[in-house]
Amino acid sequence: MIEDELIKIWQSSSNPERVKFEKSKLMLELDSSLERFQIWWKNMERVNVISGWVTVLGFIPGIIWVPYTSMKISSVLIMVWAIYIGRRGKSVKKFKPNELEENYLQYLEKTKTYLLAQKRFFETSLNWRVLTILPIYAFFFTGIWDKPLARYVGVISFFGLVGILIYSYYKSKRIVRNKISPRINKVEELIKKLKE
Repeated sequence: MIEDELIKIWQSSSNPERVKFEKSKLMLELDSSLERFQIWWKNMERVNVISGWVTVLGFIPGIIWVPYTSMKISSVLIMVWAIYIGRRGKSVKKFKPNELEENYLQYLEKTKTYLLAQKRFFETSLNWRVLTILPIYAFFFTGIWDKPLARYVGVISFFGLVGILIYSYYKSKRIVRNKISPRINKVEELIKKLKE
């Protein structure tokens, strides 16, 4: 009975009222989607920071006790790399919009900029995450490459690292495709509707 009355009200309402309803429905859906995404992004930042600290703490003994100079230098470089990775995710925060913007359209424009910065963050991860660690890792084993066991461990762990990096590269692409791009499209759709 109530559904029939709602349908009658909907059918009898004017076109501008329907457009207002569609806009408000899109706003609510987008806000809910962005809120879930922000929670996910904060958790990802925490994981990056924690893994960076674990890496730094894990390589401190390498600096102190390892007898080979190449390993000591590589340990320092890996620690710097881990700190850089942890800080890189935080650099996107400067684009985060404030919910108290002058109007909703301005908030959407800044949200779009923020999402595009996150998209760029993931799309360029091959350059700043993968290609920076591989030379450091190769340099790590140069001092002991003449020892057969070290060569075996180095080759196996190198392929393990490459596997992890390939996985993280495709995971980044999947995040862009499934999480960020749909939200950018929703924001653009809502901006277009609000400008009509």
